[in-house]
Amino acid sequence: MAQKLTKRKAFKFYRSYYDVYNELSNADKLKFIEAILDRQFLGIKPNNLTGMARFAYLSQEHSIDLQVKGYEDATKSNLCTENEDVILENNDPYKGGYEGPNVDPPMQEKEKEKEKEKEQLIDSSKLLSLYNSILGKTARVVNTKTKSQIKDRLKEGYTKEDIVKAITNASKDPHHIDSNYKYLTLEFLTKPDKLDRFVNMGDYKIKTQIL
Repeated sequence: MAQKLTKRKAFKFYRSYYDVYNELSNADKLKFIEAILDRQFLGIKPNNLTGMARFAYLSQEHSIDLQVKGYEDATKSNLCTENEDVILENNDPYKGGYEGPNVDPPMQEKEKEKEKEKEQLIDSSKLLSLYNSILGKTARVVNTKTKSQIKDRLKEGYTKEDIVKAITNASKDPHHIDSNYKYLTLEFLTKPDKLDRFVNMGDYKIKTQIL
């Protein structure tokens, strides 16, 4: 494999990255860190991540992308084209520069539709594992109503990333922290008003009480 060169010298490694990292197995930790480094230094989005490593990355993707955009805006450059060795040998389909085999436009559109349909599917067991990991719960099933709500939210334009973000943000809500997340079920989180609230929730600031 060619050496991965980059003109970018550094980026901020946030505490939230470390918190999520510590929840992963050793194998997924490596995948997660490599995904962050490739995105931050080479501009490569980790399309090949699976399992918990993928969910971990998605939970931090918004801040990672903001950092990359900040660098590109400040330097008026694009990380993918700035680094000469981004296109690796063997036409690795998960790295930049690979367009895939030549196919007829109609076939290409069908493939895109299939990929879009796949993106709308959520692995319930992985979602449940992430939910339990973030909130310290031991839930065992995603009920039918929740699955239906998730499907509806995706049709409305929400993404898998939004659902992960909502769970992460909800875990910081003082009200739910005080109740030990008693009412913070997946069914509750995927209601339209609740999902919208937690996806767009800002950082909570600790209020000092003067007695």
